[in-house]
Amino acid sequence: MDERKNETPFRVTLEGAGRLEDRPLREIAEFLDGLVTLVARASAGVLHRPQPAGGGRYEGPIEDASHIRLASLTSGSVVAEILPAPASPLHGAINLDAETLSERAIGRVIEVAAGRVDGDPELARAFSAFVDSVVGRRPGASLRFEDRRPSHQRDVVVDARFGETIRAALSATTHLEGDVTGRLFEANLEARSAQVRTPSGERVDIQFDPDHDQDIRRSLGGRAAVKGEIIYDPHTKRARAVHVREIVTGDQLALDFEGADFWIDRPASDLIAETGAGPVADPGDLQLQGVSEAEWEALYQALGIAP
Repeated sequence: MDERKNETPFRVTLEGAGRLEDRPLREIAEFLDGLVTLVARASAGVLHRPQPAGGGRYEGPIEDASHIRLASLTSGSVVAEILPAPASPLHGAINLDAETLSERAIGRVIEVAAGRVDGDPELARAFSAFVDSVVGRRPGASLRFEDRRPSHQRDVVVDARFGETIRAALSATTHLEGDVTGRLFEANLEARSAQVRTPSGERVDIQFDPDHDQDIRRSLGGRAAVKGEIIYDPHTKRARAVHVREIVTGDQLALDFEGADFWIDRPASDLIAETGAGPVADPGDLQLQGVSEAEWEALYQALGIAP
C-alpha cells in the first residue's frame, strides 16, 4: 500500500526548539495561530483583496479559507500536519471553493518561504514577522515547510536570518503609483490576473480586484492605460507588475490629436470618405509644386543621389 496516499498535503515543523511536551501551550498556540494568519493573508492575495497591515477580523471567503485543519501534532520537534479548509462554496466565486482557495494560499506561503517575496509583499512582511516571533528568539531553531502534493513537492527550511532576508528583498523592490499603457490580453477572471504588452513589446503582469472585472472584459484586446501600484524590477528598473486602481480605455485617454481617435484602428475607406479624397486622374497632380530645379539638385546632392 502506498503510504503517501495517507499523507496530509502540507507539513510545518518547528525544529531545534525543544520537544513538544516541553513547550508552554501558549507558545504552541501562537505558532498555530501564526500559520492561520499567514494562510488568511495569502488567501487575500489570491483574491487580490489587500488586508490592513495591522490584521483585524477576516471575513467572507478569506475567513473560510483560513480555517485550515490540524491533522496531528507530533512529539519530538513540533510537527504540524496541515489540511486545507473544508470544501464549501464561496459566494461570488466561479470554480473556486474554500478548500481550493485554502490550498492555493498554503502553497503561496511556501513560495514565500522559498524566497519568492515580490509577488505578494504584504504576505512577505507577515511571513517575516512570523519567522521573527517563532524562531527569532530560539537560538538554533528553524522552520521546515513541506508541500507534499504530487505535482508541487517542495521542502523548504528557514531560520532566524530569513526574516532579515525578506526585509532586504522588499526594500530592493520599488513600489510606486503610476500607469502602464499597452494592449491588454491573457486575462484570467478567476485568478483576477492579466497582462499588458507595452509598445516596446514587454509584458507586464496585471492584478485586479473584482470591481474591475467588467473593465477588464471590455478592454481585452484593446489599448488601455492601467493605473495603480507598479512593482519595478530592482535591477532593470522596468515595470514588472501592476495592482490595478483604474483602467482607462482608448476613448478615455487624454490625448488630443485634433479630433482623431489615436487608439482606434480604422479602415482606409472611412478615412477617405472623411477627408473627401478621390482618385488621381492626372499624375501631374502628384507633382510637388513650388520647388525650383536648383532646390531639387541641392536635395539630391545632400542625399548623395545623382539627379
